[in-house]
Amino acid sequence: IIGDNFFVKTVEQPLPLLVPTAQQSAQLIQYAKLLRLWNRKINLVAPSTLPELEERHIKDSAQLVPHLTARAPSQVLDVGSGAGLPGLILAILAPQHSYTLAERDQRKSAFLRTSAHALGLTNVTIHAGDVRDLKNQYNIITCRAWADLKDILTLTSPLLAPNGEWLLLKGQALDAELTTCETLFHLTTERWPSIVPGRDGDRG
Repeated sequence: IIGDNFFVKTVEQPLPLLVPTAQQSAQLIQYAKLLRLWNRKINLVAPSTLPELEERHIKDSAQLVPHLTARAPSQVLDVGSGAGLPGLILAILAPQHSYTLAERDQRKSAFLRTSAHALGLTNVTIHAGDVRDLKNQYNIITCRAWADLKDILTLTSPLLAPNGEWLLLKGQALDAELTTCETLFHLTTERWPSIVPGRDGDRG
């Protein structure tokens, strides 16, 4: 947990997205193809959002990349990884880090494993089980559309290394969730607006 007091810093401008390399662009295109193929059989993302996959899901997840690029190689945990959002996207765009993608749904974890192999992501490990079964600690914990803030912090705080950080993609309920957490946790937080239009709401 960072700091000794609960503190919220609101930042008016989002960090600009980084331009992917040719290889990273090819990996993102291949990832999108895999997701669309698998989504016919298992519900990785809401089918109604597939026409906006690149903007609504991939670009949304990529917003975390600028917060990772300047860091020394770190251990990153993506909880409730589902379709690999943001975990696989971060592993492509910030490859200097090592990623553990935790997903207890066996079909979704099979998608993650298949995708990581197909994309050549040697920096990714899949944990096909409950996040509470993990024993390691991580420098950074991420998640997207997984749980409310109180549950995220409660379930993952034992897994956060000293001086570690959460990087979370949250929606319109964040104000209420922060109010709930204010008396339960000692946190220093920063809020960044979404660079993707309409992505301060539902991320299903």
